[in-house]
Amino acid sequence: MSFTFGYSPFLLAACILAAGALTVWSYRRTVPPLSGWRKAVPATLRFVALTTILFLLAQPVLRRVDEIERNPILAVLVDNSESLQVTTKRDGTSDNESPSLDARSSIRSALQSVESLDGAVRVFAFDRDVRPIGTSPNATDSLRLDGARTNLAAAIDAARTELQGENLACIALLSDGQYNAGRNPLYTAERSPVPIHTVTLGDTTGARDVQVRRVTTNDIAYVGTELPVQAAIRATQAAGEQVTVRLSRDGNVLDNTTVTLPSGTSERTVQLSFTPENAGLQSLTVSVSSIEGEATERNNAASKTVRVLESKRRVLLLAGAPSPDVGALRRILSRDTDTELTARVVRQDGRYYDGQLPEDLTEFDVLALVGYPSTSVSDGDLRRVADAVSDGTPVVFFMQPTADLGRLSAFSDALPVSLDRARSSSIEALIRPTERGSQHPIMDVENAGTAPWDQLPPLRYNESRWSTSPDARILATIQVRSMELDDPALVIRSRVGQRSAALLASGTWRWTNLPDDLAPARTVWPGVISNLVRWVAARQDTRPVRVQPVQQVFAGSERVEFTGQVYNESQEPISDANISVEITAEDGTEYPLTMEPANNGQYNLDVGVLPEGTYSYSATAVRGNTTVGSDTGEFSVGELTVEYRETRADPVLMRQIAERSGGVALLGPEADRLSEVVQQTEGFKATTFQQEQETELWRTLLFLALILACLAGEWTLRKRFGLV
Repeated sequence: MSFTFGYSPFLLAACILAAGALTVWSYRRTVPPLSGWRKAVPATLRFVALTTILFLLAQPVLRRVDEIERNPILAVLVDNSESLQVTTKRDGTSDNESPSLDARSSIRSALQSVESLDGAVRVFAFDRDVRPIGTSPNATDSLRLDGARTNLAAAIDAARTELQGENLACIALLSDGQYNAGRNPLYTAERSPVPIHTVTLGDTTGARDVQVRRVTTNDIAYVGTELPVQAAIRATQAAGEQVTVRLSRDGNVLDNTTVTLPSGTSERTVQLSFTPENAGLQSLTVSVSSIEGEATERNNAASKTVRVLESKRRVLLLAGAPSPDVGALRRILSRDTDTELTARVVRQDGRYYDGQLPEDLTEFDVLALVGYPSTSVSDGDLRRVADAVSDGTPVVFFMQPTADLGRLSAFSDALPVSLDRARSSSIEALIRPTERGSQHPIMDVENAGTAPWDQLPPLRYNESRWSTSPDARILATIQVRSMELDDPALVIRSRVGQRSAALLASGTWRWTNLPDDLAPARTVWPGVISNLVRWVAARQDTRPVRVQPVQQVFAGSERVEFTGQVYNESQEPISDANISVEITAEDGTEYPLTMEPANNGQYNLDVGVLPEGTYSYSATAVRGNTTVGSDTGEFSVGELTVEYRETRADPVLMRQIAERSGGVALLGPEADRLSEVVQQTEGFKATTFQQEQETELWRTLLFLALILACLAGEWTLRKRFGLV
């Protein structure tokens, strides 16, 4: 115990001496004269009051240090996930016949062994989340082993957080080692300040099983177009067995095939297909028939959701004359599975190759004008195309030497560039993306290498003078020899109701005929064309109410969540609207809900867990008594089989967790040795720490009461003795 002061104690002593001297001087002569105790008592009271005030003004602090002993704590983390129902019990019981007895037995043995430890034991059950349970071995009776996900890293972190500030000496992790959520637990183990001892629950040898490992197909399909579906079937200890693989939707079989399973543990790819007849969100299920004695049938099916559209993107390519660029563009667009191409090339007499100009040009999603219009285009056709563009049809202009630049003014209101001065000459120029342009989705081409644009040959750049509209965006400029110029090469524009783009260079056919040493750059031009068509065809979202699920497909036992936005007619966010959402299941069950406002026109909704199936929803936003707008959509919830994908425990991962954290790895039959392992842990012992307590005495009411009592006592005595 000690005192500290905010000021020098010597100054305090001097002030106390001064207070004593002042008190003596004050009572040296009194009127009327006093003697003996009559003078000494009030003088003493004054001195005590002054001394106390000076003492408190020095801001005294009383410090006390206590030594406290804390017993070591063992945190036991018990896996409560569904995977334990598959990785344990190999005596031929079915899924419904308590296949988890071995896991519970090992857990009970581990808890019984640590009951007698000289320290505290805290037990937590975990799957996707972590929660404390009782420390009694009978606590295993509360484990249902039904967790839909396993997050080992979160469990380890939660134990440290829950016991922060206590003497956590080590962690015991009881699991089969199969995790499917969160980060890799090895990273968490490496940073663990205490050892993690592991007990591997379940069979480590694997079991007889057949399962649908994954289903692969396009996310987008089209009505009337065959959709291939690829399924990976994994078999273990099922050599020579014949199984039937089915593709179904809403219980109706769309395709099936018979497969002979290979030996050992291996995967086999199965090709299935079907032709969608209706548009909308469709949930496809691939299932494989069961085999006798397999570990579980819960992994015999997997689902995939596909959005079926009425038709592909319809692109009308209009070329002013035949050219290598036209041929290259036709090949690229015709190979795009999401594009339905119609091409018309103008002949010298004004007619078209491949047929006449379509009657209704507005039925196309994109107009690709390749050197169009040329001098051969009739005024009537040019007027029809210009009317379609002015009606809002997205348009892309590709510069060609045959283009009649004077007649290009028919599209000047729609294109992102306008002609200032026309010239027929052209120069060789390299195309260089701008800094902002390189980040645009149009320029984002998969598998294009690190610097694909540097590998592309130059194009012919028309020397006409172009000016860009104020709302246009330049994605690429030109480089002539070693000089980079600001002249636009690829320009885009997005306005309400229409998007447009212009490439002001020709000779792109060279980019489709690259030699083998430039093979990584071969995907650049096809990728840019695909992205460009997709971007200009995308409709801008000007809806006042926009409500959508955070993802189109939710796994079983995964919480369904929505986000929403509300805007007024000026596209300004509305934060005080009331959004009601009604979700409807396939069987007609309805879920009426209300979204919660977040901020700045944003709204959130947590629906919770929904049964497997496809759902539709409608949302209506109301502000006061006025309906702002509505929105509709679809989403699906699939069956969760991730916990049943692995039929054996993973002792390797459990051993690595133990080794990286300084712990010991045990197998299930060795669970009763957990107490022995914990007692041998170097840090598992009581620790003594010093707890310091500080009391600021000048804030204590006791001293204020003392000062008031002394001053009141002195005043009373002075009045009683008649002092003046």
